[in-house]
Amino acid sequence: MAETTNQFSSRAIAAAFCFAVMGIILTEGQQDFLTECRKKLAPGQCGWQIGNELYTGNATVNQQCCSRLLDMGEKCHKELLKNYLSSPDHANINATEVWQRSDILWSRCSKISAHP
Repeated sequence: MAETTNQFSSRAIAAAFCFAVMGIILTEGQQDFLTECRKKLAPGQCGWQIGNELYTGNATVNQQCCSRLLDMGEKCHKELLKNYLSSPDHANINATEVWQRSDILWSRCSKISAHP
């Protein structure tokens, strides 16, 4: 019986290790994607302007940064936002409000930017 338990424990540990390694690979791929998204906002203050508007509700994003946001693409924008909000450091942020502000910002930027 003890041998069966040890075999089970070894298999459980091996399975957990495989899942952990797969998670690291997925996380690295996602991190690469997010890094590329962040580069699309740099250089300058666009990331700060967008963050300020999303987290404080103060409309501060200018036309140039709106264009960068739209050039970055909605998928990048949403994945960056999702990544930020999923951090335990930001657990006190009202995610619902931030997502609503995000939709408003995207809509406003679409209207004021000369973007196809």
